[in-house]
Amino acid sequence: MGGFRTHHKCVLGSALVGLLSTTSITAMAQTATQGSGDVQPDDSSPLPNEAAPPERDREAGLETIVVTARRVAESLQETPVAVTAFTSDSIDRKFATDIRALTGDVPNVVISNVPGFNAAAIGIRGQSTGDIILTFEPAVGVVVDDFVLAHVQTQLFDLFDVERIEVLRGPQGTLFGKNTVGGVVNVVTKRPDAAFGGEVRVGYSSFDTHEVQAAINIPVSENLFFRAAGSFLESDGYYRAAKYDFFRDEPGSGEGLGGARYFSGRAKLLWEATPDTEFMLTYELLRDRGDSPPSVNETPPGFLFDVVGYPGIQTTGGSPFDTQTTICEGSSSDPTCPGTADGHRIDVDGVYLQGEHDIPGTGTFNLVTGYRRVESALPSDYTGESAFLFVSTREDVREQYSAEVRFSSDFSDTISFTAGAMYWGQTLDANATSFLGFLRFLGDDTATTDPNQSTADYGVDSYAAFGELEYAVSDPLSVFFGARYTKEDKTFSVRPQVRRSTIETGFWPEYSDEASFSRPTFRAGYRWEINDNINNYFTYSQGYKSGGYNEQAMSATSALPFEEETADSFELGLKTQTSDNRMRLNLAAFYVKYSDLQRDAVVPFTDPITGLPGQETRTTNAGSAEVYGLEAEATAAPLPGLQLSFAFGWQQASYIEFFTDIDGDGENEDASFLDLRNVPEVTVGGTASYELPPFDWGSINLYADINYQSEFESVTLNAPLTQGEARTLVGASIAWTDPTDTYRVAIFGRNLLDETYRVSGNSVAGLFNFTNYAPPRSFGIEASASF
Repeated sequence: MGGFRTHHKCVLGSALVGLLSTTSITAMAQTATQGSGDVQPDDSSPLPNEAAPPERDREAGLETIVVTARRVAESLQETPVAVTAFTSDSIDRKFATDIRALTGDVPNVVISNVPGFNAAAIGIRGQSTGDIILTFEPAVGVVVDDFVLAHVQTQLFDLFDVERIEVLRGPQGTLFGKNTVGGVVNVVTKRPDAAFGGEVRVGYSSFDTHEVQAAINIPVSENLFFRAAGSFLESDGYYRAAKYDFFRDEPGSGEGLGGARYFSGRAKLLWEATPDTEFMLTYELLRDRGDSPPSVNETPPGFLFDVVGYPGIQTTGGSPFDTQTTICEGSSSDPTCPGTADGHRIDVDGVYLQGEHDIPGTGTFNLVTGYRRVESALPSDYTGESAFLFVSTREDVREQYSAEVRFSSDFSDTISFTAGAMYWGQTLDANATSFLGFLRFLGDDTATTDPNQSTADYGVDSYAAFGELEYAVSDPLSVFFGARYTKEDKTFSVRPQVRRSTIETGFWPEYSDEASFSRPTFRAGYRWEINDNINNYFTYSQGYKSGGYNEQAMSATSALPFEEETADSFELGLKTQTSDNRMRLNLAAFYVKYSDLQRDAVVPFTDPITGLPGQETRTTNAGSAEVYGLEAEATAAPLPGLQLSFAFGWQQASYIEFFTDIDGDGENEDASFLDLRNVPEVTVGGTASYELPPFDWGSINLYADINYQSEFESVTLNAPLTQGEARTLVGASIAWTDPTDTYRVAIFGRNLLDETYRVSGNSVAGLFNFTNYAPPRSFGIEASASF
């Protein structure tokens, strides 16, 4: 069984607090593989158990791409959704370690990191999540093998042994549920099968990066199959400890900063209980022991850090890669250091069960259930200096559990549908410790010995029922309608930031609350098969980002819940391919209106401890916005061995209404002139892959890609020196494969133009800016063997 049944035509204030809590197939498949929702092999493809023929098929033509954007397997060209898919081959050609490398090949999509964290900041069509706040839920859903990753901290996942990645653009609130107002990144990992085999890869690249990856597939019996895959990566990092180390009172060592060190693995056991029934048990493991991500000091002139002698690189003329960080031994309970020398430590353990039962002539039941535990300890210095200016750690334990059942059926020649129900829950226990060392310049002698502490507890129980039906009105025209109803119960408790010395006196206020949210979402449209090679579709779809709580709350008022954020999207698309299957062109035009936007506002309040006036951050539903744009994706195979792809996105985004405190004076003002964050106006990408005619000693594959992304804002208030900068990236590789397809050696380069550009930033209440930069030019070599 394939894991999915194929349907042919189916349906000095609060900004600090945030820190404290702290192709594309555009259809470029090279080979057809077997498994859940995979590329379907043509008649000339070898069967999975057969060895590849010594002479490769070099006829020009594009493979049929199958995606699961509507929770059933169907052709990319038939799916009435704007979706870009990446096969395992197109991912491998990127020589990438996480999903950030894919952003240039997807129209109107940004994938970067949250400043100061190895966490995903994904933006699609004007919606994004750029915060690390634990109780904030993402605007773009990330789903791995049908299990939702609920927080951005672990969404920059390893790409080894991934079968396919689908990037669905636009709200997906009916079949994928809440927190998909921007879209969904749907990841399908490789499944066990009946063929014994495996693969080992060893790589070395710039910044003293070592990588080892391995996978093995074992048929235990005629109906029981096992697969295991793992990756280990170690790197020095591309930043350098080049500034004076004020904490140690010595010059910078020049050593690398921001190095990675992790092991991730996955083991799967597939049991084909009967010809119509299968179960797959998966265990996921991650042990991340990388350095604390360094920051770059881009403090503008006049900010506090600039005034007290720590100006940003625009003032000093320094390189963004020559930075510093306060490194000290300790822990969250230490009197003087939260333990930045230990780096970021993340442990993930997950167990998942998927089941499928096919009733011939009737339909298919799918069951997905799982449990995932994430434990993190994230000590950091966010300033780009080693001067004990702002050093903090966050420790948290998050547990997720879910169960979903779906039934999909071609009910008749004219009706097909998918219906199901889902339960999803999570619990969160977190604490933060922060040393506000900069306060010593303002007369606080205890700033480096008396840290602030806070705690937060958060729980979610979410229930949903959903369905989508497609009805063939006539042979070329089908209409579809989908709906989902979600009900959630949430509990929240916070102890706000209080000095440790105050807590020891017995005073530490606690604010608790609970709330319920419910929301129906709908999707409707048509799919018109103009002819065998041209499909037109129109969809109206809704999505919403769940309401909730802000762990930055400092008072009973800010501990109250905010409401859901919603999206209404209209999309018109055209998917075409030539009759000889040598070229595809997919176009989409869209308009999305976002309502009740969840935005932070700085407001005055009276400190319950000191009784003095202060400021805090409150999250409210502060406005609305609209985004519209165009997208184009093309793929061609004009000659044997040659494949070309192109992706273009253009979008315009603006607030319709937005009121917030722009200057921190406690008064809300009209801020609708600001730009939405993570919305580049233009994205353009292209790839070319050419396999030379085979030689007696093997084959050579040449690959190159180029992509451009225009400048975009990365913070809500559009602070200076925080923008994601415009850049043009070029990458290339050359790979040799032996005649038996057993051995492969590749040399690759990334960012060959050596562009230096900021990818994200944050500005803290007139005190300082801290930002992140992308890696400079790098080269690498990888050798692999398969058996």
